[in-house]
Amino acid sequence: MISWSTLHVIGTELVVGTFVLSGIAFLMLFLQKGIHSSDIVAHWALFAGLMFTPLAIFSGISASPNGPEGSVMLFNKFLLSCAAVGLSVGLLWNRYQNQLIHMNRIHALFGMAAVCLILITASFGGMYARGESLTPFLPKDVAYVFPVWASAILLITGLIMAGKSAIEHR
Repeated sequence: MISWSTLHVIGTELVVGTFVLSGIAFLMLFLQKGIHSSDIVAHWALFAGLMFTPLAIFSGISASPNGPEGSVMLFNKFLLSCAAVGLSVGLLWNRYQNQLIHMNRIHALFGMAAVCLILITASFGGMYARGESLTPFLPKDVAYVFPVWASAILLITGLIMAGKSAIEHR
């Protein structure tokens, strides 16, 4: 039987690899180089990364002795990966709704931001498992948590914006 930690390493490599490929393609979109092929690669690699992300998250939680609440760094990894998933889903939905969005440099910047969130998450994992990190300058002992009221406001705002967008596209 394969252990949770081994499964987590496999899942993490799949997520990071596909997100990095997506990030390179989003950079090419930002630079307006090879727009058609960069658009296809960026969004399909992002989609593939999204498909592997739950495997990485749940195997990581199962591999940890106490789950995400056992360490501030693990909690931050969980929050960052969930933020990357949310941003990625938004990017893919936006691309689905607006076929010319790949011409927009802001869309490409948001794609690169999603990749950065995944890379920071991976860096925190390296710090947790091996004591080494690509981002030694980031604080790893502080957990940033929104209060429930702020989360509710953001959720309601997002739903209103989605509803308004759906009405305008009819």
